[in-house]
Amino acid sequence: MSRPRSLMVETSAIIAILTEERGWHALAEEIAAGKAMTTCVNVFEAALALSRERRHKPTQALEIVQALCESLDIQTMSVFPQMLPLAASAREKYGAGRYGLNFGDCLSYAAARHFHAQLLFVGKDFAKTDVND
Repeated sequence: MSRPRSLMVETSAIIAILTEERGWHALAEEIAAGKAMTTCVNVFEAALALSRERRHKPTQALEIVQALCESLDIQTMSVFPQMLPLAASAREKYGAGRYGLNFGDCLSYAAARHFHAQLLFVGKDFAKTDVND
């Protein structure tokens, strides 16, 4: 029996769960079913997004994000220097801005590649990449 692939939980999936977007239950179940991780950058980015969306102070939003990660057993990983070439390559291959990968997206892509994990995300930012190939 093969071991389930690790999941790298991207900021968009964290926010979808916290704000109970359509499909959030399925995301939470997928996370709970395997070994899940995210990066400290994703945690911080999610806290800032939640702060904007729900008008929490950033410190309060960070506590909420960290509590979600703890409740779903999502391990928070560091971003390592070895990931930087992967992030730069993602930016080169998949563009920037509105129709490409932003700063956080590039680091999420790099982390998923570095840890040999499937990237769990919501939206179209990664749909045209090879991150989950």
